Amino acid sequence: MLRNKTREPNFANLVSVLKKETPPRPVLFEFIIGEEKTKLLAGEHYNAETEFSRVVSNIKAFENGGYDFAPIIVRGMEFPRRTGDHPAAQTKSLNEEALITDRESFDRYVWPRVENADFSIIARAGKHLHPGAKFIVFSHDGILENAIGVVGFDNLCYLLYDDPELAEEIFNNIGRIIYEYFLKCLEYDEIGAIICNDDWGFHSATMLSPAHLRKYVFPWYKKIVRAAHDSGRPAILHSCGYYHDIIDDIIYDMKFDGRHSYEDKIVPVEKAYAELRGKIAVIGGIDVDFLSRATPGEVYDRSRRLLEMTAATGGFALGSGNSIPDFIPDENYLAMLRAALDME
Repeated sequence: MLRNKTREPNFANLVSVLKKETPPRPVLFEFIIGEEKTKLLAGEHYNAETEFSRVVSNIKAFENGGYDFAPIIVRGMEFPRRTGDHPAAQTKSLNEEALITDRESFDRYVWPRVENADFSIIARAGKHLHPGAKFIVFSHDGILENAIGVVGFDNLCYLLYDDPELAEEIFNNIGRIIYEYFLKCLEYDEIGAIICNDDWGFHSATMLSPAHLRKYVFPWYKKIVRAAHDSGRPAILHSCGYYHDIIDDIIYDMKFDGRHSYEDKIVPVEKAYAELRGKIAVIGGIDVDFLSRATPGEVYDRSRRLLEMTAATGGFALGSGNSIPDFIPDENYLAMLRAALDME
């Protein structure tokens, strides 16, 4: 167990960060942790034989790691895609899973339904949460990611110009389904916040033009964030890639409380915090490549400097820039966590 003996989960600390305030102690945040890292933190409590036991193991791992929450997804609302074998050494194309290519294939497509998902897992697994912790719920990919998944990236780009009416119907179907998903999740008291996970950028530009994002994608997230806020919960955005051209949309139109996913070669988190401080909470940020290649001492020192830099002005939670895949050395991941735990 890594958790500082004096640290107990308290979701109010993360809420304080998302309100751009200074919590009484450093706050840790992670969206996804690899299976081996989950085993590392959960220890003897690890069990992934069923979806329920996997969720319970994840709860224990996040508690032992010093987090104030555990992420959760409700299965059963995945958007069907064409599947195939993808050798680990190969890059997967953004075009090869397409099932919708025209009006005829759109009419044949079988859309997921909320009736097919068992949302009761939130309440059942919630019995294993520490009394001070909450769930942060996410969906199976986001609106743009699912559109790309079922149409293909090149096909989608053509469709936006060749048949914008069909493109709009596709986006609206996906947006409505994900909106319904979050509405169902928000019915459960165990949910403390939502995280909308949808990659919108490459390294130097958004994946679609800002105008297309504003027309087809952002209106649905505006509704989803409003639903979270109306229920008294904050909303976090997890989105990889370039964001400068759409950051005002994220903050002032969709009104996300926090933004997660930063990469040094796009914008280091230290620079992002200087630019975004007081406007939106900056969540995570220690670059995954840095976490993979640096020494434990370098990871600890950078994490500590970040916490010290943000201590007075608030609105920051420490974590990776994206996720904790299993190729990150254990000692580097633990060094990042200890930087926060040592500042109790």
